[in-house]
Amino acid sequence: MAAVYTPLQTSATVAPAVSLDSIRSIESDHDENTTDTAKPVSDEGLRKEIGLLSASSIIVGQVVGSGIFSTPASIALLCGTPYMALILWIVSGVFSLGGALASAELGTMFPQNGGMIRYLAHSYPRPRALVATIMAYSVTFFCRPAAIAANVAIFAQYFFFAAGKRDYIESRDYLLRGIGALVMTSLMILNIMSVRWSLRLLNLFALIKMATLAIVSVTGFLLMVGAVKRSSGTNWSRGLHGTQLSVRSFASAMTRLFWSWEGWSNVGYVVGEVKNVKRNLPLSLGIAMGTLSVLYVFANIAYFSTIPLEEIDGTMLAAQFMDKVFGKTMGQVVLPTCIGISILGVVMSELFGGGRLMYTAGKTGFVPYGAVLGEIHPRFGTPIYAMLIIWSLSLVFLFAPPPGEAFDLLVDLVQEGMWYFYALTAFGTIILRRRLPNYPLRRFKSPLVLAFLFGLLSFALGLLQFYPPATIPGKEEPKVPYYLAPLLGVIFMALCTVPWYLRMWRYVNKTGIQLLSWIGEEEQEVLRMG
Repeated sequence: MAAVYTPLQTSATVAPAVSLDSIRSIESDHDENTTDTAKPVSDEGLRKEIGLLSASSIIVGQVVGSGIFSTPASIALLCGTPYMALILWIVSGVFSLGGALASAELGTMFPQNGGMIRYLAHSYPRPRALVATIMAYSVTFFCRPAAIAANVAIFAQYFFFAAGKRDYIESRDYLLRGIGALVMTSLMILNIMSVRWSLRLLNLFALIKMATLAIVSVTGFLLMVGAVKRSSGTNWSRGLHGTQLSVRSFASAMTRLFWSWEGWSNVGYVVGEVKNVKRNLPLSLGIAMGTLSVLYVFANIAYFSTIPLEEIDGTMLAAQFMDKVFGKTMGQVVLPTCIGISILGVVMSELFGGGRLMYTAGKTGFVPYGAVLGEIHPRFGTPIYAMLIIWSLSLVFLFAPPPGEAFDLLVDLVQEGMWYFYALTAFGTIILRRRLPNYPLRRFKSPLVLAFLFGLLSFALGLLQFYPPATIPGKEEPKVPYYLAPLLGVIFMALCTVPWYLRMWRYVNKTGIQLLSWIGEEEQEVLRMG
């Protein structure tokens, strides 16, 4: 029987503190084979349907898009040598794993939906959860719907490329957006109607992504051990000779690298629906990020063991590789189709997590009309109105910007603010380790050194967006000034202090309703249990 959540009675009502009963359910929801009629229900009224495989698929679905199939080219060109590029891939992977493990620790401590919104609220409760409020408004109303729009706008390009209709990519911009809107709407309907089938589709997308990556990576391994004859080239024989890693090129390379790893945070937004959180959350992050690290490294080995640096195509490196090793059909038909499916997986993961983000923002009191946003459909068991708002905002971002530079600027804007939120979340792990050293629900401890390094580098990358980027050989200079996207991102975050003041000060002082009391109540209830 579907779980029914009683809607909040007023827009001022916020999510209750976690109860002892819900804590006990967290301890006992380990049965992966629970029947549908007895499926565990979270304290928020959502069914716990996400097991280890689905949690891993949500991470893979967000991390693996089109980046790994093209980004290695720009990284190598920025570094000057494939060896240095490979070193940076490994370093960025280790640091990203540090951020993911820090998120896993916070997720076991606060096992409700919302991810960084909740983590930042507990880490920085003063002044009146300013950091969490800015994050809630920035991500739910801008970053997440804009990211969905950016991905659905380009996914159809790969299918037209595979079909040999490449002229459509340049001349039919709004046709591509229209196709993207139809696909996004179909995925949203599935997300609303069935969590189970949404997870199955996510698992399928993740399987296709991993299979595509595995084909490239296994070939890389065979090339490395000599089982497959290499093409002539001097990529590896040159070693580090020719490395040109200035501050500008390092900043540009690390920005691209970290966004190739980004996406592990998505499972935190739906952690309230994960079964056996204390086991499955850290394990899913470890499995997904560990497996992708191996595949990413061998994919780079495959690319640069086959294609000389001087002949690299910066836009479709993987297709160039497939052409050389497997022939044109694989490079120009099969691979673009698989990349298109990979992007669909990203969109599916973003919609799934984005609806839960909006739902949490309403339930926790950061956003008004919590009664609407926090309502769970009695039959489908999904936050229907929160998901519809994310879908509507995504449509606005999809069709509002004109073609060309304006849409490219939107894509850049999506990235800017997230660096600071990632940094503050990682530092929040250290803060909470000191403030709540014996928190009973902390069943996993991340390496604080890695969390600190990840936070430090994330904050630095946010600031380095204001530094002139390096020029990639063979790529046209953007017409929009490099500082415009980070500047607008900072301005937008600053403007989010307006709804914070109106909501957390003016509204609270006028009504006397304490919107943020749940933060302390959650902690005290758990500490009393301990």
